[in-house]
Amino acid sequence: MAAGVLLGDYDWLKELLDEDGYIHGYYVDGYIVGKVADATDEYFNPEFWCPIDKSTLAAIGGENESLDN
Repeated sequence: MAAGVLLGDYDWLKELLDEDGYIHGYYVDGYIVGKVADATDEYFNPEFWCPIDKSTLAAIGGENESLDN
């Protein structure tokens, strides 16, 4: 998934944006999250997470991806 990001409080995400200003990751309930950086039985920490404007969400990549997930 890719999405446009309103940076504001998330200036540290600039290094993760592609040349078109999109961030790539997994869509989870209004957020784009990165790969799992750490996990236990009680929690998990993604590499990053960022709230997004769902109207900027775009599925890219595999055939089985859907915006309805």
